Amino acid sequence: MRQPPNIVIGVDQRPPFPDLVLLGLQYAFLLCVYLVIVVIIVRAAGAGPDVQRSAVSMAMIAMAVGTLLQSLHRGPIGSGFMAPPVYSAIYLGPSILAAKAGGLPAVLGMTLVAGLTELFLGMVLHRLRIVMQPTISGLTISVIGFQLGIVGMEQALDISSTPDGKLAAHTLVAMITLATCIGLTIWGQGVWRLVCSLLGMIAGVVSALAFGLFAEDAFRQLAAQPWFDLPDPSYVSFAFEPGLLPAFLAAGFAAMLRTVGVVTTCQKANDADWNRPDFANNRKGVLADGLACAGGAVMGAPGMNIAPSLVGVSIATGVTSRAVAHACAVVLVVLAFVPKVADAFIQLPIAVAGALLVFTASIMLASGLQLMLSRPLNTRTTFVVSIGLLLPLTRLVAPAFFDRLPPAVGVFANNPLALSLLAAIGLLLVFRIATGRRQLILWQKSADAVKELRATLDRNAAEWGLTKAAIERAVTNTEQAIELIKEEGLLSEPLSIVAAERDNALEIELRYKGQPLFMPHLDAAGADAHEETSMAAGLHHVASGVYPDRSATIARGPETTIRLSFDM
Repeated sequence: MRQPPNIVIGVDQRPPFPDLVLLGLQYAFLLCVYLVIVVIIVRAAGAGPDVQRSAVSMAMIAMAVGTLLQSLHRGPIGSGFMAPPVYSAIYLGPSILAAKAGGLPAVLGMTLVAGLTELFLGMVLHRLRIVMQPTISGLTISVIGFQLGIVGMEQALDISSTPDGKLAAHTLVAMITLATCIGLTIWGQGVWRLVCSLLGMIAGVVSALAFGLFAEDAFRQLAAQPWFDLPDPSYVSFAFEPGLLPAFLAAGFAAMLRTVGVVTTCQKANDADWNRPDFANNRKGVLADGLACAGGAVMGAPGMNIAPSLVGVSIATGVTSRAVAHACAVVLVVLAFVPKVADAFIQLPIAVAGALLVFTASIMLASGLQLMLSRPLNTRTTFVVSIGLLLPLTRLVAPAFFDRLPPAVGVFANNPLALSLLAAIGLLLVFRIATGRRQLILWQKSADAVKELRATLDRNAAEWGLTKAAIERAVTNTEQAIELIKEEGLLSEPLSIVAAERDNALEIELRYKGQPLFMPHLDAAGADAHEETSMAAGLHHVASGVYPDRSATIARGPETTIRLSFDM
């Protein structure tokens, strides 16, 4: 694995000790932003202040364990990257439902189920390629963003705990928090854009202080907390709500998708010679993420999932060393024994927490839509996407219909993500059966062109300076590109293939009559990077299965040319 020039301290390197301590502190504080989600869940469960403080402290310990698990680079578990987990928006909606239905025991019991689900999916990851295409992956992320946005708006507009006469202050604090996050995302540069949630929370807290939005006894309670104490895990118990099983199974599936996307981005960022996802490494990353989620539930924490934003920060700063993960874990454990830290998050005004969720939901919704539209929608995928998006909305506008469904059906229909995934995956499988025979004839004709391509490259290998590895990569990617064109139903006539050597690069052109297909390429940079970029970019690479160094799609009327360029 050759280290890219933009990485200053690589995954296998160790920073000097003073730098390691500072980096550990930096990432620990960035991770702590997501403790807001823990606070929202324990509040929804009706837990008292002492239980809330213990839950936040135990959540920090669980994050430390998850960070260490993901950084393991030997053995069957762990991707070996600096890719810590955080308390994820994926689990927030289902966890609030569980909290209202059965308190914290239901949250922990169902989170354990979700973690075990992700572990199982990791074991069979090689069989799940069909659901890793952009349509399903993007739909999953979009529906999660939609759910999170509703929760965020409920929190941001909840004035039940706002003092009388403070409605304007409540609204203004929420707006300042959201505006700070959005402003930094649009106009910020580099790392500032990637830590906008932390800076937005700081801006929200400062404005809440200025407008007197904190409770009267908030600072008295904070001052009364000791500087050191052991968290009390006696609140940890488990209950299972069968009616919420589809919601948490769907959340485990979504967590698997995000982990695959982020780990793929880590692979690409740490290897200058990267040209395709390492599914064995992805599998180890998914297993570590699922084990962290299940283990966190045992320790008394809600659902965790790998953090795209933290990976984005590590890439932007050029420090991807797994030693930083170890330092970060140590800092988190130390903070867990400082009750004042936990109490500071408990006192956070709900206007700030809600605005942060709305911001994250906006990014997730946009990322999901972008991922879905990364390929042109044909007739089949049009209905997969539209029905997958409309059904969760239908649940909101016609609740009486869904409430009268038989219990066996209602258990799936009452969760937006589960309902959307069932409809989308079901339609996708049906449409594949219905259209397979017509495309098979064209694919057989195009297969002859692939064989001829290999023969042509073999004949010109010496003159063009092609290695066996370069030929194999070009042929494999070309074959996968044709397979994508076939699956999307874009081909109206058998295609032709043109190969050429230009400027020490092998160029393959696919020429056909039909709709254009746009490919990702390895040099695609995140010019408009945001907190979800690491996940979306990685999933895009995994979903396409085609990894040229550069690509271009040219459409002139019915004629389409896809140009794949491979550096030699």
